[in-house]
Amino acid sequence: MRAGAPVVIAASLAVSSLVAGDARAVGTRTFELDTLEKLSGGDLKGVSVESDGVVRAGWTLGSVALPPGTGTTATCAVALADGSVLVGTGPSGGGKIVRIANDQATTFADTGENAVSALAVDRRGVVYAGTTSNKLYRVSQGKADVFATLPDVDSVLALAVDKTGTVLYAGTGSEGEVVRIDAAGASSVYFKTEEPFVVSLAVGDDGAVFAGTSGKGLLYRITAAGRASVLYDFHGEDVHAIAVGPNRTLYAIANEGTTGTSAETSDAAASKRSGGGRSPAGPSTAVKPKAGKGSLWRFDAGGRPERMMHHDEFHYMSLALDDHGTPYVGTGAEGRVYSVDDAHVVSLVADTDERQVSAIGLSGRTHFVLGSDQATFGRILSVGGPDSVWTSKPLDAGIRARFGHLTWRGSGALEVSTRSGDTQTPDTAWSAWSGPVAEGQPAQSPPGRYVQVRARLKDAAATIADVTLAFRTENLRAVVTEIAARGKGGLPEPKEGIVASGGEPAKHESVLHVTWKVDNPDEDELRYRVQFHRDGETRWLDATRPDDVVTKTEFEWDTAALAEGKYRLRVEASDEIANPLGDVMLHALESAPVLVDNTPPVFKTIGMTGHRLHAEVTDGLGPIVRVEAAIDGRLEWRPLTSVDGLFDTADETIDTDIAPLLSGGPAPHIVTVRAYDAAGNSVVHELQAP
Repeated sequence: MRAGAPVVIAASLAVSSLVAGDARAVGTRTFELDTLEKLSGGDLKGVSVESDGVVRAGWTLGSVALPPGTGTTATCAVALADGSVLVGTGPSGGGKIVRIANDQATTFADTGENAVSALAVDRRGVVYAGTTSNKLYRVSQGKADVFATLPDVDSVLALAVDKTGTVLYAGTGSEGEVVRIDAAGASSVYFKTEEPFVVSLAVGDDGAVFAGTSGKGLLYRITAAGRASVLYDFHGEDVHAIAVGPNRTLYAIANEGTTGTSAETSDAAASKRSGGGRSPAGPSTAVKPKAGKGSLWRFDAGGRPERMMHHDEFHYMSLALDDHGTPYVGTGAEGRVYSVDDAHVVSLVADTDERQVSAIGLSGRTHFVLGSDQATFGRILSVGGPDSVWTSKPLDAGIRARFGHLTWRGSGALEVSTRSGDTQTPDTAWSAWSGPVAEGQPAQSPPGRYVQVRARLKDAAATIADVTLAFRTENLRAVVTEIAARGKGGLPEPKEGIVASGGEPAKHESVLHVTWKVDNPDEDELRYRVQFHRDGETRWLDATRPDDVVTKTEFEWDTAALAEGKYRLRVEASDEIANPLGDVMLHALESAPVLVDNTPPVFKTIGMTGHRLHAEVTDGLGPIVRVEAAIDGRLEWRPLTSVDGLFDTADETIDTDIAPLLSGGPAPHIVTVRAYDAAGNSVVHELQAP
């Protein structure tokens, strides 16, 4: 046995780890859903969730799929005076313009390009389409005709109509130009930024053109050809959308850490230039945007910025204002629509089944949400209604649990129910939705690891908040899996490979540091008791006192009063602190033999014959692990070898010529010999050498 080596025993486990956040089996715990974040993440149909933690009536959306062959990505939309909406598609199978009218979708026009990236309509009702090429199309009577070809442009990323309704502005890449196109289709560079892409445009009431870039995330205010100032330099890299509000206010969404937005359009344009043409029909192979961080900013008439809303979990894709000037933002992940008021109260007003919200329309005769991946048009049918349903996300108890009373704060006509199961995603193995649960009454769902709460808001005035569901998890036994004991002065564990020889021997300590590992599936607070007995005996003695409450997985065991020999330790884990008497569970593990040795070795014989040292050293337990010598009181201990060259027994013999150690200084010399056993005990003997 190597000096100071730990004694370890491991138990094989058949219990899988089921760890839940803050899982404590004692008493009753609760799920508390009282914030926007906690009330989100499930399913919202016709309801909204506000930052004050109240679920209210929200948008009820229709669902119109785009026609086959128009691609899976919807990029932009524009509402027309007759109530219809045109949608641009791309890149895979896209480049088409789809018309939505009376909840029916038909292919309206085909540009033949990879994607339609922007749409605009002038005061005469003429529709223009920007694409992933340098061509700008005029769309009418189901045809897309080239209206203008923009020199030195790779793609058109944004369009805006001036205040007269006759002049177009185009945000372009990859030279970062804002191009002006007159009614005859003649184009000129209105302003050239220092960025690669101009991805958003808006025209103010005073005729100023606002342009947002992708690269460094700059917002420009352009007052005349070649004349501009930077209104704001955002922390992010992408000013994805701009909207002009009442009283000369301006809104902009800025993203940080996104990939795949402008890059995707640029790649599509590059494919077109290199002869790749339109992507083949089928699922898009373009890189999907990576979720970043999104922020909504408002600028007052004086240009002063104010951040109104932000999310670190996803970026923003679309922006629109309603007739009251309230901003609505569509997200680039999770497919959600948020709004925020002047007091910075944020509301989640829609949670779609699509991954992105590419466009929102809140003006004109048709209000809508355009989802992408898959491309779906959702007309806003109503606010609230009898089909308005809020469903929580699956709530995880960590392990199987029984569910108790369900409480909430609400108003209006509500119908609340629950269901439960043992999979993170609800499936057919989950229980059916229970019947209506009265406020303050027990949930009627069977035990399970997961549970959901559902509320039907049956009238427009109905609300629900502060949803609380009590539960208690089943108690699972904690299992001690490993025990180790090491002398406090012992040597460290050897690393893999060749073990180093020599060095300092272990220092003897009567206190052994005992540690253990535990598999605690329900994370109960545990109490440990440590016992021991001498190897070969059966009676367990207490190492911990009855009133010791050991909750850490370590213990200092003082062996000074024990006879030398091999002992075994027993560690018991109890969850009595966390459970009532009838539910307490115990588990104990016994260690491998632990060496207790507080007695030093002895020299049976020792002497000098000339310069040759002869010694016999023995230990009650052994082995002897090191014998060394120092000359004339110098603290230079030099190791000596045994007769057989190995220190591996309790009895060792030394017979060695120490003349090389005696050089220098007058004779006789004082020779000090020291021997160590495996526990670090040592014996010292002094003699003279000629």
